[in-house]
Amino acid sequence: MKRFFHGLIICSLALLSAAAHAKELARVEASHSDLSIESDMASVAPGQPFWLAVTITPRSGWHSYWKNAGDSGARPVFDWQPADNATVGAAMFPTPKRLPLGHLVNYGYDTPVSLLIPATAPTSGDSFHVALEAEWLICEVECVPQIADIKLDLPVGPTVADNDASAIFKAARAALPDPSFWSSDLTVSSSSSTLTVYMGPEEAAEVTDAYFFPESVGILDYAAPQTVDLAEDGLIIQAQRPSGAPEITTAAGVLMLTTADGSKAAYSLQPLLQMAQETEAQQSATVPALPLWEAALFALVGGLILNLMPCVFPILSLKAFAFVSANYKTAANRQKEGWAYTLGIWLSFMIIVAALLVLRAGGTAVGWGFQLQEPVFVGLLTLLMLVVALSLSGMFNIQFGIEGAGQTLAAREGVRGAFFKGVLAALVATPCTAPFMAPAIGFALTQPVLIVLMVFSFLALGLALPFLVLSYSPALARIMPRPGPWMEKVKEGLAFPMYLTAAWLLYVFTREAGAVAMLVLVAALIGVVFAIWIGKQAAGRLSIRLLAWGFAALALYGIVSEPWQEPSHSPEEGYVEEIPYSGAALDTLLKEGKPVFVYFTADWCITCKVNERIAILTDDAQAAFRETGTAVMKGDWTNRNEEIATVLASHGRAGVPLYLYYEAGANQPLVLPEILAPNSIAKLLNGKTD
Repeated sequence: MKRFFHGLIICSLALLSAAAHAKELARVEASHSDLSIESDMASVAPGQPFWLAVTITPRSGWHSYWKNAGDSGARPVFDWQPADNATVGAAMFPTPKRLPLGHLVNYGYDTPVSLLIPATAPTSGDSFHVALEAEWLICEVECVPQIADIKLDLPVGPTVADNDASAIFKAARAALPDPSFWSSDLTVSSSSSTLTVYMGPEEAAEVTDAYFFPESVGILDYAAPQTVDLAEDGLIIQAQRPSGAPEITTAAGVLMLTTADGSKAAYSLQPLLQMAQETEAQQSATVPALPLWEAALFALVGGLILNLMPCVFPILSLKAFAFVSANYKTAANRQKEGWAYTLGIWLSFMIIVAALLVLRAGGTAVGWGFQLQEPVFVGLLTLLMLVVALSLSGMFNIQFGIEGAGQTLAAREGVRGAFFKGVLAALVATPCTAPFMAPAIGFALTQPVLIVLMVFSFLALGLALPFLVLSYSPALARIMPRPGPWMEKVKEGLAFPMYLTAAWLLYVFTREAGAVAMLVLVAALIGVVFAIWIGKQAAGRLSIRLLAWGFAALALYGIVSEPWQEPSHSPEEGYVEEIPYSGAALDTLLKEGKPVFVYFTADWCITCKVNERIAILTDDAQAAFRETGTAVMKGDWTNRNEEIATVLASHGRAGVPLYLYYEAGANQPLVLPEILAPNSIAKLLNGKTD
């Protein structure tokens, strides 16, 4: 069981002593780390397997990352491009360490680490030649990306081992987790994960501590402790699972065991993944039981604190300006506006809660904030934040009460303006959660409808309470500052939290809908701003106002109609599996006599994305690919790629897109236009079969 510690010691000593003598295939000295590559063979026989070792040496005090980086960071990425028919496999990672950083825990290495890479020499030729694009992240508190473009050459001929590199490979193999001979399963619920390792009682009794490093994100909360228990059938490790965790892709991971003598050993596990079927009673059991009065009090206090959130406070301040300048109003008018403001908040909350309850009754698992999981809602909310920020900045006035500071604001406030300010406050509060809100909402959503409505009514009352109190207290209203030019400056300053909130919502939108959607949303936002600008030039002219409304309507249509939504496609859904482009893979397909369609694209290429949507990633095109047996290759030029750049240049192109179609048995392609017509690929392929 001491093998793990021995492996780490051997690895560290070997990297210091043997690296100076081993023949390196390549070495890169980046800003905060070094990367070197060695082979276990000085010469390798044609078609025979061998090993490469990629060693990352971080600067003292810095660290690199495992395949699952934990709470932050990124795994190393190696893009191997072997020539001829040589192959290079995926990296094998040593057992990681836990690297705490504040309240986060990362998985990685704070010492030199060697990653083993399986490779196979070409069956012909006198050299194993491969190009490598490597990206890895090195972090201390801040993080610095490291990038290298490397070309490797290894003689192909008689097999000759590189004895000078043997210590490096021995140490790297010793640091790998051992294969596990135990069966295991991982049961995942909405709030926890339970790993059961089936081992004999005597083996389990030797274990004093255990820790599971999952390969997939979403299995556990990395910073939370893992509890270890002994059972009759083995070892049970339980861990918290973060709320809103993404879908789990694999249950695989590394199990670190500590025994009574203090030794440690690591084992590679492939547990059976099981998703727990939670009943409604089990789900509600995870919610802290609260007395009804306590839940109502928490909701009231949470709503009150919600006023101080960055996205809500500017709206609160605008309402405060109205009270500052409301000396001319009667007490009755102030009270009416206070209740109108409260009604706007309450009604908005009730609409959201009603939608939530309807969805839950239909079997959809949703919670508070579910509307922010819809890209259309997030896009519209981003637009709302931007419009409010522009209004605060003085570009224009929203015509239900947010017109400006001083007497202008007071004169136009009124009951209607107060009501819509309440609606606006409720809308901008939806992305925020204040202290005390979570337990109150969690309790409410497990209760009958009347209790749900009551708790959320208290939440709405808490949000409206400051101005409701002001509307009934002339003494409080009198101690507020006198109106003056300072109000305009403060109002303009309050625009910046709204701009930041819009920026954050744009980030959320991009994560939900993708880069193409973000581009369309930004264009729509610019369209709305342009419409506002046109409207300001109207000077009473109806034609210009109609033009402004037309631009605004077009921009809104761009958000709500979802023209940006990229088609989801996978082999399981009947779409043809795309082969990453390489010259060697293309040659193989052509030698097999298959027709091949090759398209070169990039995420930043607008023309490419439009072409893909209307001509390549369509049901008709995919059906034509299947029916004609056409292989589809994708050359992604989002990042630099010398091989793709060479292909583009050979066809007289300086950039993407480029579309090539090879008929069966042909060696020269048909070069298609840069702008594809709708379903033109399907028509091309179907024409070949007529």
